[in-house]
Amino acid sequence: MTDNAPIRLDREGIYQVLKNRDPLLFVDDVLVEPGKGSWMERTIPADAWFFACHFPGDPMMPGVLQLETLFQTSALAIKLLDGYKDKTTNIAQITGARFSGHIRPGDTISVSTQIHRFRHGVAAISGEIHVGETLCCAADFVLAVLDDMPGMKRGME
Repeated sequence: MTDNAPIRLDREGIYQVLKNRDPLLFVDDVLVEPGKGSWMERTIPADAWFFACHFPGDPMMPGVLQLETLFQTSALAIKLLDGYKDKTTNIAQITGARFSGHIRPGDTISVSTQIHRFRHGVAAISGEIHVGETLCCAADFVLAVLDDMPGMKRGME
């Protein structure tokens, strides 16, 4: 995958790259530009497990799961670079997160992430989640490739 051409992954392709599994896998079908960013749309199932408890009578997707959606989507843009498929990515820092809309049962979300810098196993990334024209979540964060950082993987396991 050296040419960094956009790559479309379905759920089976995602399983080959990400370690996340249901119910904590929030990426179904994604377009990835290795080293640059990832984009996807996903309809949030009305019967998703978190709606029953967040909040009964007024269900909405928790902010932490919105962030996890951004992390997973962006990790694919790193893991599809040559030599990174089997490496471990972890969230290292959230430098800013804003929530300005709700994601409800049955909503279709549009997710976009962009890698601004990637050096020495550290990626500075921004991402957004929209429902239609409404911005629901925006975040700036750092993903770390633990395998590229001597001493880090062991301390975080």
